[in-house]
Amino acid sequence: MAAVTESVPVTAARTAEGQIVRFDVHQVIQHAGLMVTFILLVVTGLPLKFPESAISQWWVGVWGGVEVTRSIHRVAAWAIVVVCLYHLGYLLYTILILKKPFPVRMVPSGDDVVKLFQEIAYFFGLIKEPPKWHRFNWREKFDYWAIFWGMPVMAGSGFILMYPVLVTRVLPGWVVPTALIAHSDEAMLALVWIFMVHIFFNHFSPGIFPLNKSIFTGKVSGERYRRDHPLEYEEMFPATQDKEE
Repeated sequence: MAAVTESVPVTAARTAEGQIVRFDVHQVIQHAGLMVTFILLVVTGLPLKFPESAISQWWVGVWGGVEVTRSIHRVAAWAIVVVCLYHLGYLLYTILILKKPFPVRMVPSGDDVVKLFQEIAYFFGLIKEPPKWHRFNWREKFDYWAIFWGMPVMAGSGFILMYPVLVTRVLPGWVVPTALIAHSDEAMLALVWIFMVHIFFNHFSPGIFPLNKSIFTGKVSGERYRRDHPLEYEEMFPATQDKEE
């Protein structure tokens, strides 16, 4: 979920190991918080969604019963809301106070659509060179916004399910079963997306497998940065580009 940091000055971009700092400490913390809370929500939410399953009943027993499982799920839910608020505050501070443009670059543009089709053409052998990306490619943007728009749905429906009596004092009763369907279906969509798309592209795809450490260390090798984000790399190291050419 965390956006990527703005380019640091060329003189400070590389570490002693020849790596480039891509994520700052706030982004690393935000990702870690999102990852831990998401895993907790999954392992406690699935048995609550499928209570008749034998494995769900066994797993709930491992946690100490339905009430304990539900309580842990709710604590994790509030924690992930805190992480999201932290992220929003970080974005506002970065854009408005620090005047850094990188969060705005996460907004999709027409250029992303053009390069998406260019990438498809490259995969089918219709063009010889893949499109060149700046700080974010279309997959990173889609990945980010898939989580971003899903959070209000999960948080809103989860709040209704957590406090149904309070909510139905001001809203009609049908909002509760509607919230249950929305929460349950969106949760499954998020689970499938994370494990089948996010993890594949960020950890299992060629050139990255078996583990992408950048979101944990905040650093990317110079070689990989030049391969995955050549346009930004050229801006960061213009002298290097001229010398190599």
